[in-house]
Amino acid sequence: MVVSIVTVPIYLHVIGGERYGALLIAWLLLGYFGQADFGIARAITHRISALGRQSRQQNAETLWSGIAGVMVFSLLSALLVYGASGYFFSGPFKVGESLRAEMMASRVALALCIPVIAITSVFAGALMGLERFKLVSAGNLVSSIAMQVLPLLVAYYVGSNLTGLIFAALFGRAIGLLIAAGGAWLTMLRGQAISVSLAEFRHLFTFGAWILLTMIVGPMMTMADRFVIGGTLGATAVAVYTVPFQIASRSAMFPYAVSQVLFPRFASDSGERSQERCRSSTVLIAQVYAPMVIGLSCLAAPLLHLWIGTKLDPRSILIGQIVITGFWANAIAGVPYAYIQARGNPRFTALLHVAELPFYTAALYLLGMNYGLAGVAAAFTLRCAVDCVLLMGAAKLWTREMAARLAGPVALVLLSIVAGQMFQGWVGAFLAAFVLGGAGGVLMLVQMPDEVRSQLDKTALARFLPRWTAKAA
Repeated sequence: MVVSIVTVPIYLHVIGGERYGALLIAWLLLGYFGQADFGIARAITHRISALGRQSRQQNAETLWSGIAGVMVFSLLSALLVYGASGYFFSGPFKVGESLRAEMMASRVALALCIPVIAITSVFAGALMGLERFKLVSAGNLVSSIAMQVLPLLVAYYVGSNLTGLIFAALFGRAIGLLIAAGGAWLTMLRGQAISVSLAEFRHLFTFGAWILLTMIVGPMMTMADRFVIGGTLGATAVAVYTVPFQIASRSAMFPYAVSQVLFPRFASDSGERSQERCRSSTVLIAQVYAPMVIGLSCLAAPLLHLWIGTKLDPRSILIGQIVITGFWANAIAGVPYAYIQARGNPRFTALLHVAELPFYTAALYLLGMNYGLAGVAAAFTLRCAVDCVLLMGAAKLWTREMAARLAGPVALVLLSIVAGQMFQGWVGAFLAAFVLGGAGGVLMLVQMPDEVRSQLDKTALARFLPRWTAKAA
């Protein structure tokens, strides 16, 4: 997140808004078609967490079988990204002809990224099944930083041709692959024979098929807004929308990481224990993430002005406030989403996203046509909120107690949007963030789930928690 904050203004200065918008579209294609593991990575996490750490030979066979299948699928996906990017870059995307030629020439580099991303995901999925989160984090950290920094270095020292920038991003991804593969070798593959089992792959694919459908439709909805903007308003508008969207998405890394960590536990726990963990974790994510969302929403105007400077488009302020609210709802939904899949029902999450797609597409069109970029952001947030409500219902989390614990954070998050529009100077925005964010922090302490509180009591943090919060809870 820090690297992203630092590099975005430099990108805009070095390569310009239009070229940066084109690069963002290329990264979106990678993000979408990079789901080329066909749900196998998630299936491997589920399988290995169920097998346990003692089944080294079986774990190795599961991983090798997944890698063999994904290598085939990712090559097919590489062909798809080559064709899809060619269609979009040559026609619907509004961009200058010289830049269009560069985008068409970059398709080979984009296609080569797909197998690297897919195989990295499979290795990371295996490590997560063993709860080796430090190794996964190290690979993601180095790869993400390299993917942002290396293209910038190429643009600055060599030139801003898109093909060179995307090859630099490919090199960054390859570094992440080496780290993930090395971690998997050390933890489960070393000393084990290479064994590929068709029966094991069939087992993975049966579970992963529904994950695949979710991975096709879910990212399609997440990225549809920018493709709609690019096709109707052009590359510059994509940058105006994506700059605040990117920071909002980075702010959700912690709750998303928690959901990732919970997935193998949901798979290995008993049914009752798993649901109780899901309930307490959902409340925790909502309450811990809310003060950050409130603060960023209140301070959106001064922070974006400080960050982007004179190049800031005023529309980005409201877009950022609306979008980060959507990411808050999406982060809450991530817990029941992981729970439902881990308990063996990925079919529900897949069909839910399929059912949502036409309604979301219609909302994007109608709100975008009537309210511009802010309308597109509102459609995104509305979809995230509906998703959250339905997933919590499917996980049987809705109770009066749950509604009471979420009502306060919801009200404060919505008030922060109003406050952020009213106070756009540093002093007023900071005071609003302090008051509303502080209220969110108090609610978090008062309404903290008993299970979470008992865990905190075992750590050094216990001395900082007021004793009256236990009585209030």
